[in-house]
Amino acid sequence: MISVFITTTLAVVVYSLWVRRDTWWSRWEVAATFAVAMEGCALLLLSPWAGYTLAPMLHRYLRLWNVQQLLGTICMIVAVTANTYHMLVRLADPDHVPPIMRKHLLAPLGLSIVMMVATFVKTGRGYEPDMFADLVGDGWQTGYEVAVCAIAIYLSCYLSRLMLLLRHDSRAKKTVNLYLASMMFAVAACLIGFGSIWVDAYAGTAIWACICLSVGIFAYGLARSWQAKQAWFSPEARMNR
Repeated sequence: MISVFITTTLAVVVYSLWVRRDTWWSRWEVAATFAVAMEGCALLLLSPWAGYTLAPMLHRYLRLWNVQQLLGTICMIVAVTANTYHMLVRLADPDHVPPIMRKHLLAPLGLSIVMMVATFVKTGRGYEPDMFADLVGDGWQTGYEVAVCAIAIYLSCYLSRLMLLLRHDSRAKKTVNLYLASMMFAVAACLIGFGSIWVDAYAGTAIWACICLSVGIFAYGLARSWQAKQAWFSPEARMNR
């Protein structure tokens, strides 16, 4: 079931990247396209497939298990940060965006990532291809999981706030609603993870379902957004205006 979720979501990501293939050269759209590409990389690295194929090789060189999961988590953080930049340049002067991001995102995220990496290195967790198979461990593992969930919830809430501001634009309302749904599933995955740690029960299927829905809806929303913008500038649309 989990492999079906992940494969389907990666197919949506590839579709979105194909639809948005021309946006890599657009200063207004490249951050969003980069974000969906990084989310695809993150999903692949976090998947059990990467655990079976990459984890033994990485362990051979780094002497640490599950490094691909740490890299996948960092990719996901980078993806959400890139999408935040994409939203901010629509709400503020582009020259003011870097200081805003340094104050509200880069400083707290940098500190959190340092803590996340430090706790990951210290954790005594062994080889786990499915990162959600056993969320209960020593204090270092708990600290790592709390740091990951806290970063995800902070980014989701910050991005959702920006989306609510953009939602007043009637042209972007449907796309922003899709982004908000994506953020809701991301937060739901974190809350389910917290709950599974609290009751010491496996909830991997539900967590994976929420993560895949979050990534899939986000990727579809970006594809739909670019298609709508292309349609606006089509010859037929110009004739009707």
